[in-house]
Amino acid sequence: MSEMPKEKTTAKLKKELDRIFSLFIRYKYADKNGYVRCYTCDTIKPVKEMQCGHWIPRNILGTRFSEKNCRPQCVGCNMFNRGRPDVFSVNLMKEKIDIVKLQQDRYKVFKVDSTWYEGQIQNYKAKLLRMGVKI
Repeated sequence: MSEMPKEKTTAKLKKELDRIFSLFIRYKYADKNGYVRCYTCDTIKPVKEMQCGHWIPRNILGTRFSEKNCRPQCVGCNMFNRGRPDVFSVNLMKEKIDIVKLQQDRYKVFKVDSTWYEGQIQNYKAKLLRMGVKI
């Protein structure tokens, strides 16, 4: 008797969405050669050497996967300088991003289950494929 494949846990799905979403954010702002500028210090590096930075920290689920809250950042800014939220917010305002609305979104409570994660994973995989990114 063959076993049914195990369903992925929400923790594993969240981790997978983190990976796919991060790729999407970095490629969304990359040039045609796969280089991207750090949102907070202007360093330019290949997409694979950059990270997905969050203005509102990623532990806040209400904005963790918000495209308005995320931009490419170098490791120095994102990890060692804690995301440089001061510079990040100024740059968001220059883009006319409503940071007051983003702050309100951090308190949103919504149900995320395996179906939600699977849908978001498929959504961002499709966006990456349309950009010509192999996953």
